[in-house]
Amino acid sequence: MSRTILGGGPSALRAAAALEGARWLSSGPDRLHPELPEDRGLIEDVPGAAEALAAAYGAAPPVDGWTVGIHLDGEILTLPFHRRELLRLLPPLIARDAFAGWVRTRGRIRAQKLIGGGFEERCYQDWPVQRFGVAAYERLYARYGAARFGDPEQVNVSAARLHHALPSVGRFVAPGAGPAAGWQALRAAASDRQDIDEIDHIEVRDGKVSAIAAAGGAVPVDGELFYAGPLPPLADWLGDAIPPDLAWDLRGLTTRHRALVAMLRVGAGAELPDELHVLDGAPFFRVSRPERLLGAGDLKGMLLFHLAFDVGDPLWALDDGALADAVAEAARALGLPDVDPATARVDRLPDHDPSWVGPWHPRHVRITDGLQALGVHLVGRAATHRFIDAAQELRLVDALGRNPADAHEHQRTLLDPPVKLDDQDISITRFLER
Repeated sequence: MSRTILGGGPSALRAAAALEGARWLSSGPDRLHPELPEDRGLIEDVPGAAEALAAAYGAAPPVDGWTVGIHLDGEILTLPFHRRELLRLLPPLIARDAFAGWVRTRGRIRAQKLIGGGFEERCYQDWPVQRFGVAAYERLYARYGAARFGDPEQVNVSAARLHHALPSVGRFVAPGAGPAAGWQALRAAASDRQDIDEIDHIEVRDGKVSAIAAAGGAVPVDGELFYAGPLPPLADWLGDAIPPDLAWDLRGLTTRHRALVAMLRVGAGAELPDELHVLDGAPFFRVSRPERLLGAGDLKGMLLFHLAFDVGDPLWALDDGALADAVAEAARALGLPDVDPATARVDRLPDHDPSWVGPWHPRHVRITDGLQALGVHLVGRAATHRFIDAAQELRLVDALGRNPADAHEHQRTLLDPPVKLDDQDISITRFLER
């Protein structure tokens, strides 16, 4: 029985590289975006064929003196900030409530380390509330989470763990830690690649996927199919081969888009950290200096703005020039350095993030079961409908390759366990890790 990966982008490339002997049907570009924090991750204990790939990611040292800050109430604060700054960030009454909540939380955490157990966390909101209290969540985390991930009461807790939690001790793919070397290792490992044109439908014979019918002809599938891509297109490709309720579930788990807008900084202005996360109202949630991470070249003097969009967001519908104008105007309104929209480079990443609307988890359980019956397994951020990083993707692909029947257990333990104890001692002063 052979293994076939279907999909495009970094997730499909990682799956093709990690599954030894797999054939990759590439349906899209496989560009690396080393400026995306999701392409960094903790790489210790990555098993199987993925181990050598993970080592390549960590071969280079991180960028020297990399700085991170937040933009709040018109002010730039460098992370980690001092605890005294919390009193300035939080009004007196809120600070008092936040401190009381923090004391209660720390007491529970200490008790759990003695008697066992842990907090059950389901959504993004749960993570900061159970560590720092409601007041700190509403002041700091709520607005940032909404701008970057979506509704904090809907978004899975894995988003908070991935971006706010300090990773365990080990080799960590940080800014500048070998993204080019890691990418070259992945491309070399994913040697059996076949580019396919626009997919028309997926053929099913005797209850199993048998072929991918594309514009250039049908490509046979003899064995397991690993899919790395957004879920709604599967409903159209499978058509009458799946029951209507499964098609409904697939179409219901939508995605969010991402855009990277790079523009040349012009004129004078405040010195920015290498990575600035924006908590004030703006169409972008992050501003970075790509020349520090990727080398100078034609990126010298550029600022890179990171935007996230819900499906149907009118900003996403703008052409590249109008989007750059909107970003430049918003940056000026926040007091950030002026940028020149005429120099803009816009890179759009459709379907990059999962969108949690309504009861997404029961739907995904039904989808996983229904597709497994057809010999289809889900890998990557969009298909698993979770916020995961590069290392988690490698671990999941390895686990599915060894035992695809236990997909639910792999997802629960590797992607979003309901109880997790190794991130209980997080400090609010760090706020954000990536």
